[in-house]
Amino acid sequence: MEGHFVGPPTRGIAYESGSLSGITGENGEFRYEEGGTVSFFIGDIRLGGEVKGSDLLSPIDLVDKGSDDHPAVINIARLLQSLDATLGDSVITIPSSVVKEAVVTNEALFSWIQSLDFGDEQSFANAASALVAVLARDYPFTATLVDAATAREQMLDSIKAWKTQREAAAGGD
Repeated sequence: MEGHFVGPPTRGIAYESGSLSGITGENGEFRYEEGGTVSFFIGDIRLGGEVKGSDLLSPIDLVDKGSDDHPAVINIARLLQSLDATLGDSVITIPSSVVKEAVVTNEALFSWIQSLDFGDEQSFANAASALVAVLARDYPFTATLVDAATAREQMLDSIKAWKTQREAAAGGD
């Protein structure tokens, strides 16, 4: 089955679903086993929990009892948006170089990855700021941690746009 990771559509994050695994495509496409679960990662950074595969998944789905104002949901969106290597388009692009570096064997990042807690605002802000600074250091701009309000708004706008686009496409069949 094919799903899409949106919040905005996110290209370049790893996913695992049973025997299927890979990297999300141009518009956040991923494959999942029918009736199975899926997990998402940036290197060794697990983005929330394992969830049932679906046509549309967003940071909201990755958090138990997630909602658009849940701190962990917003913080997952913040990290993804902060690591976007291509500003100004409607897709988050996580380069393979970031994925390769975001591992616990990277001594510069070990403690930050270990202390990253999406549910604890202070812990998250400290660890994520350090991760963004190191992982995005080769970007042609200075990447910083996106604030919560901006991340929430961008996530909600992209989910709404994706649903509207899907409804329009279904109406055209």
